[in-house]
Amino acid sequence: MYRGQGSIESEAHTVADLIVDRIAAHTGHVFGVGGANIEDLYDALHRHPAVTGILAKHEFGAATMADGYSRATHRLGVVAATSGGGAMNLLAALPESFDSRVPVLALVGQPPTNLEGRGAFQDSSGLPGRLDAEKIFGAVSRYCVKVTSPQDISAALDRAIAAALEGGPSVLLLPKNIQAAPSSPTSVAAPSSDTPVTELSPISLADVPLDGSRAVVIAGPEVGLADARDELAALVRALGATVLVTPDAKDAFPNRDPLFAGVTGVMGHPRAPELVAEADLCLLVGAPLPVTSRAGLDAALEACPQVVYLGAEEPFVPVHTVVRGPLAANLNELAGHAGAKPAHPEASRRLPELVVPEASGPGVRYRAAVAALENALEPGTDVVVDAGNTGAAVVHHLRVPAGGRW
Repeated sequence: MYRGQGSIESEAHTVADLIVDRIAAHTGHVFGVGGANIEDLYDALHRHPAVTGILAKHEFGAATMADGYSRATHRLGVVAATSGGGAMNLLAALPESFDSRVPVLALVGQPPTNLEGRGAFQDSSGLPGRLDAEKIFGAVSRYCVKVTSPQDISAALDRAIAAALEGGPSVLLLPKNIQAAPSSPTSVAAPSSDTPVTELSPISLADVPLDGSRAVVIAGPEVGLADARDELAALVRALGATVLVTPDAKDAFPNRDPLFAGVTGVMGHPRAPELVAEADLCLLVGAPLPVTSRAGLDAALEACPQVVYLGAEEPFVPVHTVVRGPLAANLNELAGHAGAKPAHPEASRRLPELVVPEASGPGVRYRAAVAALENALEPGTDVVVDAGNTGAAVVHHLRVPAGGRW
């Protein structure tokens, strides 16, 4: 349970603070589950002296709590959820509020607007290839809008609250950068997107440059989905390349192989970008590199003279060459073009194991727990990993069992 502490005047007043100020006239509680793209609203709840946040076990439960609160108190029920699966979990509960015309306001976090279409975590912007949260929630609400500018929040709140009080749920989709923006009248609009990735035409496999003396492969989840792990391994050996994998693709290449270096991204190794920056050639194999997979890599990829992308999705980073078509077949053909050459002297260099601070007190430490789990897993075991601290520990330290999926 979050309970307001202190005065909000002591800190910069954000759009999230404004939202909590305004709903305080209609409710004393917000029910929900936290997460990355709604955390600014939870910070505002913590700062507010009159509104209490109630943490549920699940977003469906939080939405039914808001529904029940409204029925019991004749006030506005408010539910808060983060993006992605957290948001989608509301969809099982909001239709009941819709059919029964119960006043419920859903505050749903979204990724920052400047990352939409560029690999944002849990992107549901409706851009090509992405879910459209506004359309989805529009089907189960009396009013739904995504707030794309801090200046729009007051009018959107007015309409959402009014529609809910007339009977039925309203949904405000709140990008993280909008929540965190100053709520003063002089607030600037949300930052525009960075320069979009240039679309390149596919080329012949024979024209793919494979002549770099030091090659790095970053393998992504499409390798496993396409059952192309053996073909990837053959190309890696033909190139004598170092292999990095994205956090969701540790099964793309054998984790005990001398050419395996480690993991990229927000849960990866902080020194992984060094290998990319020092390479003559970087192959992105089934790795479009959304934010969670490319964190820290942007400058390194810019420094690499040849970045080649093989995959079905559009890459989220600038590349020099795009290769389309069946991944396994393309990898086989590229291995044939590459011929065989010895690994670069530093290709087998693993990234150093991360050292964590000494711990004191009772309890099992992550590293020891993960080691025990790894020792108990038989070949062929599949591993399902969630995000958060436990997920990061497993991404860092758990080697995928031979033949297992990740």
